[in-house]
Amino acid sequence: MVLRFKNTAIHYHQWGNGPVALLCFHGIGQDGRAFAPFGNALDSRFTIYSFDLFYHGQTACLHGDAYAQNERLTPDNWTAILTAFLDEKNICRFSVAGFSMGGVFALATVQAFAGRVDELWLLAPDGITTNAWYRFATGSGFGRAVFRFFLDRLPLLRHVSNGLVKAGLLDRSLVRFAQSTLATPDQRERVYRSWVAFRPLRLPLQTLAHTLNAHPIRIRVFLGTFDRVLPPEAVQPLFLVLPTAQEVLLPVGHNRLIEVVSQLP
Repeated sequence: MVLRFKNTAIHYHQWGNGPVALLCFHGIGQDGRAFAPFGNALDSRFTIYSFDLFYHGQTACLHGDAYAQNERLTPDNWTAILTAFLDEKNICRFSVAGFSMGGVFALATVQAFAGRVDELWLLAPDGITTNAWYRFATGSGFGRAVFRFFLDRLPLLRHVSNGLVKAGLLDRSLVRFAQSTLATPDQRERVYRSWVAFRPLRLPLQTLAHTLNAHPIRIRVFLGTFDRVLPPEAVQPLFLVLPTAQEVLLPVGHNRLIEVVSQLP
């Protein structure tokens, strides 16, 4: 299925016929099918809509098939797209789930529609703290040029990242995850576009906290105790500003989190 809004086409997957609409946002390198375990296990509770985010699955660029250099997805753009979707589906109230990179989209969605959201599920969410390497790689023209330079020279990138591991500046598991998501030219292009385009959606934690604390949204944060990509400590600042958020620690790594959460009572 596809939502067409102006010159944007965003594809999505739908499961279930439950009374509550659940909007789901996947991680980098995935597509909306990543939430198929939710569709299998939660289909009587929710009607699940899981989006192929831009540059992933069947969804192309922000404005059609052609990529505009360093294009950006702003909060206003995202709000307009989701407003069109909610109107098309006649959805008044809904819940939101985001895994990894999808946490950025989940938080941006709740920021825009807080008065209409019942529950927020964050699964090892990105968007809580910002890594210094990410800020450098996306925050300026120079940083983006350096980022592109290394993506185009994968052996050199591997050599540098392995050196940073030996120096104790990078976690080896994180490097393995990065290498798996950068294995092909298409994957490297997807990562570059996603990192650059989605940066405006990353809102300050205090801004998010002000909105979330002002609304009766049930917030559950699912973290893997063996996750080295987005470890529990990276998310701890969230609980300092959202005292009502429920932390759920699970004995899994990063990649199995959606599956395990889907099986929880």
